[in-house]
Amino acid sequence: MILRVTLPWAKTSELSANSRLNWSKRARKVKAQRKLADALAREAGWHKARIPADAELHMTLIYCPPSSVVTVDDDNVVTANKGARDALAAVLRIDDGRIRLQAPVRGERCRDGAVIVEIEIHGGDDV
Repeated sequence: MILRVTLPWAKTSELSANSRLNWSKRARKVKAQRKLADALAREAGWHKARIPADAELHMTLIYCPPSSVVTVDDDNVVTANKGARDALAAVLRIDDGRIRLQAPVRGERCRDGAVIVEIEIHGGDDV
């Protein structure tokens, strides 16, 4: 089974580990990112998924940078979306440590940018 949700582009300059943004401003942005990711995942029905305790979960981030961004660092895409990844694990009612993060994949550029999150569930008795 594959769960998929499309999230808005996260400004890597503000949310990455290399950000120079004040910690309290960054924390507010991460909180907003978590809230939005939670809402989008619930809208996509993720809260209804039943994840078996012995299932393997593989997460892939497909990032589609906005046309206005010249370069994108894979590592910054991953760290900039940490809040969203935490929220998605919470919606699934699992510890995010169970999810194996795959190498990020660069998708097609799009006007405003997006990050497509796919979680592939392997094995388990109930899948």
